[in-house]
Amino acid sequence: MSSLNRELVLLILQFLEEEKLEDTVHKLEQESGFFFNMKYFEEKALTGEWDEAEKYLSSFTKVDDNQYSMKVFFEIRKLKNDKTKAVEILVNDLKVFSTFNDDLYKEITHLLTLDNFRENEQLSKYGDAESARNIMLVELKKLIEANPLIREKLIFPPLEGSSRLRSMINQSLNWQHHLCNNPRPNPGNKTLFTDHTCSPPNEAGAPTSVTLPIAAVARPSSYAPLGAHGPPFTPAPTAANVNAFAGWMVNANPSTSAQSPAAATSSLSCPPNKVSVLKHSRTPNALGMMDYQNYDHDQLMTHLRSAQSIEEVTYPALSQQAPWWEDFLPRTVVCTLHQGSTVTSMDFNPSYHSLLAVGCANGELSLWEAGLRKRMISNPFKIWNISACSALFKIDAHVGGVNDLAFSYPNKQLCIVTCGDDKLIKVWDLTGQKLFNFEGHGAPVYSVCPHQKENIRFIFSTAIDGKIKVWLYDNLGSRVDYDAPGQWCTTMLYSTDGSRLFSCGTSKDGDPFLVEWNEREGELKRTYSGFRKKSAGIVQFDTAKSHFLAAGEDNQIKFWHMDNINVLTSTDAEGGLPSLPLLKFNKEANLLAVTTTNSGLKILANSDGIKYLRAIEAQSYEASKTPVVTKNGVDSMARSIEKKRSLDNIFDKSKALELKEIVDPVQCRIATMLDGIGGPTNKVARLLYTNYGCGLLALGSKGIQKLWKWSRNELNPWGKATASVVPQHWQPNIGLLMTNDVPDNSEAVVPCIALSKNDSYVMSACGGRISLFNMMTFKVMATFMPPPPSSTFLAFHPQNNNIVAIGMEDSTIHIYNVRVNEVQSILKGHQMRITGFAFSTQLNILVSSSVDAQLFFWSIDSWDKKKSLSIQIPAGNAHVGDTYVQFHIDQVNLLVCHETQLAIYDASKMELIWQWVPQDGSSSSISSATYSCNSKLVYAAFTDGNVGVFDADSLRLRCRIASSAYLHQTSSISQNVYPLVITAHPEEPNQFAVGLSDGSIKVIEPTESEGRWGN
Repeated sequence: MSSLNRELVLLILQFLEEEKLEDTVHKLEQESGFFFNMKYFEEKALTGEWDEAEKYLSSFTKVDDNQYSMKVFFEIRKLKNDKTKAVEILVNDLKVFSTFNDDLYKEITHLLTLDNFRENEQLSKYGDAESARNIMLVELKKLIEANPLIREKLIFPPLEGSSRLRSMINQSLNWQHHLCNNPRPNPGNKTLFTDHTCSPPNEAGAPTSVTLPIAAVARPSSYAPLGAHGPPFTPAPTAANVNAFAGWMVNANPSTSAQSPAAATSSLSCPPNKVSVLKHSRTPNALGMMDYQNYDHDQLMTHLRSAQSIEEVTYPALSQQAPWWEDFLPRTVVCTLHQGSTVTSMDFNPSYHSLLAVGCANGELSLWEAGLRKRMISNPFKIWNISACSALFKIDAHVGGVNDLAFSYPNKQLCIVTCGDDKLIKVWDLTGQKLFNFEGHGAPVYSVCPHQKENIRFIFSTAIDGKIKVWLYDNLGSRVDYDAPGQWCTTMLYSTDGSRLFSCGTSKDGDPFLVEWNEREGELKRTYSGFRKKSAGIVQFDTAKSHFLAAGEDNQIKFWHMDNINVLTSTDAEGGLPSLPLLKFNKEANLLAVTTTNSGLKILANSDGIKYLRAIEAQSYEASKTPVVTKNGVDSMARSIEKKRSLDNIFDKSKALELKEIVDPVQCRIATMLDGIGGPTNKVARLLYTNYGCGLLALGSKGIQKLWKWSRNELNPWGKATASVVPQHWQPNIGLLMTNDVPDNSEAVVPCIALSKNDSYVMSACGGRISLFNMMTFKVMATFMPPPPSSTFLAFHPQNNNIVAIGMEDSTIHIYNVRVNEVQSILKGHQMRITGFAFSTQLNILVSSSVDAQLFFWSIDSWDKKKSLSIQIPAGNAHVGDTYVQFHIDQVNLLVCHETQLAIYDASKMELIWQWVPQDGSSSSISSATYSCNSKLVYAAFTDGNVGVFDADSLRLRCRIASSAYLHQTSSISQNVYPLVITAHPEEPNQFAVGLSDGSIKVIEPTESEGRWGN
């Protein structure tokens, strides 16, 4: 069902609620599935109407949809406590859950033998039926609010006033009355089944507002009648009201706001003389409305001034801009670069954010360093340094022009997607071999946009006939076919986080448009307003982070917040922009490049961008204090002294960035769990966030593991993980602790832990048997793999929660099936204790690491070894030390952490890309490291108490957090405290937590004003 249909249903729900038609309301809620009425569900639960509660719930989710649904249905059916039907319920309703938890099913069967179920220890806290229902309802609400199929349907959307549907009907009737050829002063409206018309009057009268008589649509006296925005037949409206009404006529069809005023109104059934009035627009007034001038305009104003009151429709003015918008958007011109020829394309380097590549119409390719205001390289493309290219090919890709190209990564290899005038889309590998050929467009293909959602990779393509198609990497044709607004050239882009899809372009008539798409339904989600005139060319746009849009039009740069269709602000960049400038943000969105009329470029910056460029100018890093960063195993500092100017040399210049030092607690936000895991003798050995990000799970060196959760309260109404609120230690009501089997000599054991994808189970060990715990009850569900040898690392298979990879002290790896309780395979090759695992479903491999700095690559289909390698240990350092591995979000780049270094490997080639090594004692050894949730940062903990924040794509240290910022230096003991383990939040890229050697845990975030770590 389309989004407009959904909104119509919600309006009808509001109407039915106001009419007190409660049974109809709840029936429509169930049949449409758009709004889950928690109040109604609570009423049925508290009165014990469990059949009705289950029936209502079944309209939104089924028992086997996910763990939350299963748990809710389980609890409801368990509470159907009619003794005479108990056995029938057990067999018919609860039997389905036996496969989910056979032990629990047996416990329920045992309850049937009890005369009073409160004799059971776990149920003894339940008093009378009402109190039991209240207790259970709290848990049911938590499960429903956490259920991804329901949680977005719990809040009824805010509507503009009460009786919204009646207001819209009134507006429609007023408009119909206004278009009457012979409008009567006191129209009578007897039906809504046909359009309103006035019969010829006995004497002429001016159009007036239409108010539905109360008898037409009966309603309670407590609600205002239709047309209640003002008394019927009031004096003439003010000028502001007239402008508002004129603006409403222009925007009569919001869904097609990308059209010009003339196009937007031409479909209205009004006389030609009235349509002509709307064709002479000028710039919007202060309210964002269109006003009109010339003879037709004067006639309209005279006609409206003589009219009675008109049902008024106004649009809210733009709210005052929040200060952080001003700080975020790059609007200050910092430099002008003279290119010398027309710029046709440009892009910032994703790693060196001030390095700008520029392509020109004459074939010239230039590389600019914005921080130095210098052109570093300028070569005609045809004589580019071919000998320096590692992968070069020339192919006749298309018959006619190649209109667009983009990189993609299907089938575990880097490819190029092209499109052209021959109406085709083609995919090539880097040797020039064609992999796919997509046919189906009926016109030249204008642009392509490859993307990935979870494990599905696809390509959007747009043609000049306005058709948008979606292709999977196969030869089965396009999967969907959309019509682009404007029916002409369109460019599509995703937001930085890949969650939202936008398109921008121009119609054949020159009307620009910018829209957001609802991918799931293939419909427009919102159309952005603010374009002023027709364009001879095609409007270009870009996205900034995951919040803002920018487009070049009318010799300006216009900015929108993604959630607001109105222009947020605009700038002419001090003049000199073409009518349709080309623009591009850098990766951090602190710089914006825009083309000028004199074949040049302007660089705009926000406050962070200005600091960034000043840091490059100042060359603030001293070479002697800079840790060695190598690329592909080669020292980049050594390359920088070569006389030959190369790209690597330019990159080194771009690295002169200011290091952010955080030394004081006021420079960041910190939440401390002082009780931690149990004191200085019980260190935090393992620490991880729950997959949904609302809790922290820690395993201590003594085998005890604890769970902390952020709960909903006045300080934290959404219950999200934040360093502004300390999470609470959570235990089930029966007071169990998750305690592992620990041998007598616990000093030598290596604790290990793994959490299932759905947060239902946690598996851990501490020198003894591996224990599988239920995360809801903390009960031990099973134990297995008794020592010797003891387990040292655990990881669930990413596609099967029943398969676990278990690293052992004797260097073997056991692939264990929990369900059937058997070892399916034993992997041998390592020589020392296993220290880490990382799965890649993209490459279909398991990477394992061991304490002797060895990496092994295994196929997860056959469990055969594919390759092994040793990480490059700096001279003079011992090879023995814990080595940890973690895959980048792209499932290709691999982070390797050793006490001597951080390294990034390309796992598809099994080659080193980047390496960071502390130098001259400037940093202590590394104790732990992890990617941020979006893989743009690497957090590393050091044994001197410092925490480093690195750019993931270059291992540049961007921020150092000193121990003084998050540790209380109150005693000599605190001087020896340092983080043993670090973990990143699964959804907040700038939040991480550390487990300390004194047993405490800290959650750390930047201040709200900063919002991120470093520059």
